[in-house]
Amino acid sequence: MKRKFSFIAMVICIFAITPSFAQGTYGAYLLGDYQRQGTARSVAMGNAMTALGGDLGAIVINPAATAVYKYNEVSMTPAVTSVNTYCNYLGAPAKDKRNTFGIANIGGVSVINTGANYGVKSISIGVSYNKQNNFNYGYKAAASGVDHSYSKYLANLTNALGSYYSPALSGYDLDKNDHTDPYSLGSALWPSILGWNASLFDTLATDPCKFIPNKSAGMGSYRSTQSIRRKSYGSVGEYDLNFGLNISDKLYVGMNMGLFTVWNKVEETYTEDNEIVGSTDAFAYVDQIYNLRTTGAGINFKVGFIWTPTPFFRLGGAVSTPTWYQLKDKYYWDMGVGYNDGYNVVLNSPEGEYDYRVNTPFQYNVGMAFVLPKGTISLDYEANNLAQTRLRNSEDLHSFEKSDFYYDNWDLKNSFKTSHNFRAGVEINPINLLSLRGGFQYTRAGLKSDYFLNSTEKYIASAGIGINTPSGFFADFAFAANIKKYNVNVFDDEPASKYILNQGYTSIKRNGFQVLATFGWRF
Repeated sequence: MKRKFSFIAMVICIFAITPSFAQGTYGAYLLGDYQRQGTARSVAMGNAMTALGGDLGAIVINPAATAVYKYNEVSMTPAVTSVNTYCNYLGAPAKDKRNTFGIANIGGVSVINTGANYGVKSISIGVSYNKQNNFNYGYKAAASGVDHSYSKYLANLTNALGSYYSPALSGYDLDKNDHTDPYSLGSALWPSILGWNASLFDTLATDPCKFIPNKSAGMGSYRSTQSIRRKSYGSVGEYDLNFGLNISDKLYVGMNMGLFTVWNKVEETYTEDNEIVGSTDAFAYVDQIYNLRTTGAGINFKVGFIWTPTPFFRLGGAVSTPTWYQLKDKYYWDMGVGYNDGYNVVLNSPEGEYDYRVNTPFQYNVGMAFVLPKGTISLDYEANNLAQTRLRNSEDLHSFEKSDFYYDNWDLKNSFKTSHNFRAGVEINPINLLSLRGGFQYTRAGLKSDYFLNSTEKYIASAGIGINTPSGFFADFAFAANIKKYNVNVFDDEPASKYILNQGYTSIKRNGFQVLATFGWRF
């Protein structure tokens, strides 16, 4: 039987459940909410570098940073990042810890002196890589004696999704032996298709379109042990090609062309063990694995300036265009179900693939700095209107999919607002070859409600030390502590994780730190 597919069904089935890193409101928010790393010097000073410049970590903040250089420089910054996540599911606490090592920043600047006394005195060309938006973290939750089941949730979800088809879906439509290709109904139904073919849920004898849970899950005495583990890997990398001008040692201007790479992998495992020995046709356990890979690239442009009206005072500012991302998701589910009679079944979905675009908002930052005989004080403000983030289809998609992100973009527009980031840094030079640094960042997330985050405030405290040598070699070290407290739908819309989140108040808290070391040479 050929089924008619309504527009609402298309939106819900393709996007509302199809999980993706950026294919949804929260994922688009993550791409638009920059979490920069940098060099050990810039991080130690709280990344309050808009009016200072003179550091490779400042190029991503203000392109005029290279114009203040009087020398050539190359440097590299390895970093160790540690993230702890604490979950409490139905009163059962769990902790996940992730330690990662990588390159936070690497690059170089070349300065060409023009020989002019006024006007353009030097031209700078810089290239740099800077890591952003670290996605290396994990979540896990577990509880025993749970009186509900994923079987019931999946049956109810299938009822909801199936009602948008005309006529409504029946078990026949989900059965891989009766239907030519049930997976063609849309990836939103793939977990339902696996569950149906594994007999995890059934239909009423009197209504083949009404799905009900497995016998054991429908019993009032049902108890189970449930756990979910979600691991995320990857980051966003920014590669900048920079051009700067020093105008009369008073005005410094610069421009960046930024190229971005996105790589994110998500692995999720859900397990449910039946604690009650029921009839032989009752299931004993269910395991579900979900895997998602997001890859892509983006581009943006940024311009900035630094003005020094006096030798002791500087003003700076920069504006960045939206970052235009082109992304691809690949995803699949595996499911295994075992029964009390010894029967076991393992099923695999095909690998789904989807191409789409994310456009982040314009971003601007301003700063001031006081250059003192034995140190520097710097203050920054950065704004980012996250409500302007947009999801769009790729140009090569069929015309009927052009409005698929309407509801996601509506949610972005109405759930988010401008985020505010205040940064402060200080550098003290007790002797010529030694620098002591400290910094602080306060961010008020751009959220109109706590739909995503329980706490909308983020605090980062940092400190560091710098050592210079007469030969031009230098080494900087920094430590930054990032404390976040929030209750968030971190599990996206993947059915198993959505099920866990919907069972009760699942609190999630995170804290972490980062250690960076920069090694470089000035010549």
